[in-house]
Amino acid sequence: MFRLLAILSLIPLLLNSCKDDEPQYLGEFRLGAEGKSYIKFEPGSYWVYENDKTGERDSVVMDYYYSEMRHFKGVEREYYREHIAFKWRINESGSYTHITGHPFVDLTPNSTWEETVRRWSFISSPEASSSSTMIWVPVSFETGGGVSGQLTRRTIIHDSLLVAGEWYHDVAVFEVDNDWIWNTFNTNHTKYYWAKNVGLIRRVLLEENSIVELESFNLIKYQVTQ
Repeated sequence: MFRLLAILSLIPLLLNSCKDDEPQYLGEFRLGAEGKSYIKFEPGSYWVYENDKTGERDSVVMDYYYSEMRHFKGVEREYYREHIAFKWRINESGSYTHITGHPFVDLTPNSTWEETVRRWSFISSPEASSSSTMIWVPVSFETGGGVSGQLTRRTIIHDSLLVAGEWYHDVAVFEVDNDWIWNTFNTNHTKYYWAKNVGLIRRVLLEENSIVELESFNLIKYQVTQ
């Protein structure tokens, strides 16, 4: 009888030991409606831009928007997180793919790391060119980083902004210090303007290390469905 009681007394200790060895579960992270309002559009949604210096036009069509929940499990912790990707067709020929990266599970947690699991930063890759980060969502996060060798900052959110004669609301501005995707042969200093429920409304090429605008593509026509 004494032996049985001794064995039974060890069971809670064994169970607790197993739990200590299991990864810490951080939670389930989904991009909410606020974040989706800037990037999630139905296939066939389109945007037409015009260069303010040359009159050149550029068109973008949403090809697809894809998301799924993925399970990330490391030695020390685990979580579920929404994986998101979307693709644009450009002028009926080229394309951009936008895909979110995911924080490595067992990186040492700090305030920045905790933010990254709640923020979706996109690697945007045009054909035959290097990648850049032109947006992360939710846009309420001020810091986000960018691809290797690049710094992307969300600088301001305008309550309203006039672009090419039309007013847009809740416009988040992202500034990129070393942007490859405007021109494949040079790195550039750029800004991207994203409006809630509309998407990208303006992109600007800046003079290096300056606020002087060299040229911009501004939205002149669009039709979107969310």
